[in-house]
Amino acid sequence: MNDDIDVLQIKIDKAMATLPEETKQAINAVDWKSVVLGMRQSRGYSFEQLGDLETETELLLCGLLKPENYTRELEARMRIPKVKANELVDEMNKLVFGKIREELIKISEQNKVSAARTQPAPIETTPKIVVSTLPPQIDQHETKILENAGIKISNPDLSKLELSPPLKPAESAIVADKLANSFQTPSTKTEHVLDNLTKPAPTSYPAKADPYRMSPDE
Repeated sequence: MNDDIDVLQIKIDKAMATLPEETKQAINAVDWKSVVLGMRQSRGYSFEQLGDLETETELLLCGLLKPENYTRELEARMRIPKVKANELVDEMNKLVFGKIREELIKISEQNKVSAARTQPAPIETTPKIVVSTLPPQIDQHETKILENAGIKISNPDLSKLELSPPLKPAESAIVADKLANSFQTPSTKTEHVLDNLTKPAPTSYPAKADPYRMSPDE
């Protein structure tokens, strides 16, 4: 009997050793064996029954016993009715498993905070400003002006312009004047001297006479 217990305890110790470090810390943070011993007075269990409760609880904590089989194993090992087994499981959930779960959450949160503090601060980088290099489109009116200036448009964007042969200095001045100001034809004042304004125009013309071929004196 003792040999069987020793073998089982060796299995439990090995299973405990493979648990995550956070889980082991949470289990060790709760004095669950004292809770089991305290049921000697609260529920009147024998030392043998308490030994079975401790063993089944430890098997559950190390993962060798599935949670859904815990109640049934207590009922069989401790030789208690199913109703008593359910009540015992509820009390163990409150005093042991619930406390271990709280400790596990606390330890996990502490480890997260510690990991965040040890991480290097992010390197701030200056955001890159991307400037579009696409040339602006030009309309037909601008194309006409450029063509008048001697610039031939072979592609509708300003990045591909074919220049005609260079203009002569005189032509360049005229083109610059066209582009800078609106082209206006200068007006000249013409003075007409009419000596015959004092002569009255004839009121009648001879028969079969062409008024446009007659002299002004007739």
